[in-house]
Amino acid sequence: MNKGLRQMAGVATMAAGIAFAAWLVFGAPHDWDGDVRLLRAALGLGAMAVISGGARLIFWRPESERTQSIEGADGEQI
Repeated sequence: MNKGLRQMAGVATMAAGIAFAAWLVFGAPHDWDGDVRLLRAALGLGAMAVISGGARLIFWRPESERTQSIEGADGEQI
């Protein structure tokens, strides 16, 4: 997948997750009782997963780059 396209998809995913989380906090009915309250908590966790998935799309690194060692300014491996 193209890097620019992946980052655009990540931004759109994060925006959708933030909008859904904002609806849960400010717009969802606050009189949900019992089991529906647990559903609301699960939807909040789902929104958080969507936001973190969007961030993962934006800052994605291939597996080959993740396994390489990082070298400091003096040439030592960190």
